Amino acid sequence: MPPRVIANLRNISEELAARVAKGAGIPLPAKAASAQPVQDFKPSPALSIQKNMKPILQGRCVGILIADGSDAAAIDKIKKDIQKAGGTCKLVALKLNGLVLSDKTTIKADGQLAGTPSPLFDAVVVILSAAGTAMLLKEGAAVQWVMDAFGHLKAIGYTKEAMPLLDKAGVVKDEGVMELDKQFLTAATKRFWDREPSVRNLA
Repeated sequence: MPPRVIANLRNISEELAARVAKGAGIPLPAKAASAQPVQDFKPSPALSIQKNMKPILQGRCVGILIADGSDAAAIDKIKKDIQKAGGTCKLVALKLNGLVLSDKTTIKADGQLAGTPSPLFDAVVVILSAAGTAMLLKEGAAVQWVMDAFGHLKAIGYTKEAMPLLDKAGVVKDEGVMELDKQFLTAATKRFWDREPSVRNLA
């Protein structure tokens, strides 16, 4: 980023300019002269997306990572719960067709793992059998899928058999990471900003 951009940014926010300069690896440039006097307004709560976000699932989409052998009843329940709450969900798997669940039913995924990253979703669920987890532990895309969900501060619901995948992805339990239960639907309505200092360096 050109130093002159950061110099102008200092007229908007000294803290933000310092962070951008640090990220660019350059010294903080002198503040640019302002064409008009800088006006310092108090923050408007009415304009804050974060403060005005409604804790609802309506309009949100949950990604559900599955594999062969995943618990059919657990998948069916969470899908119905999400839909009942007004949200939508998409099944994500290593392959699109021919997935055989625990009850021997065959289903189709909505998205392939390699092309459906977790940042596309507002929250994620990981429903895997022990064998499915062992298989996905060798899939970089699966580890990245979970890692990105955690890094993007999303709620993560999981079955206990899937825990080794979360461990490999560096997921640390907090209030947004939980075994699948009714609390997940509440967690899925928001981001977990308190997690941010643990997943990235903040200037």
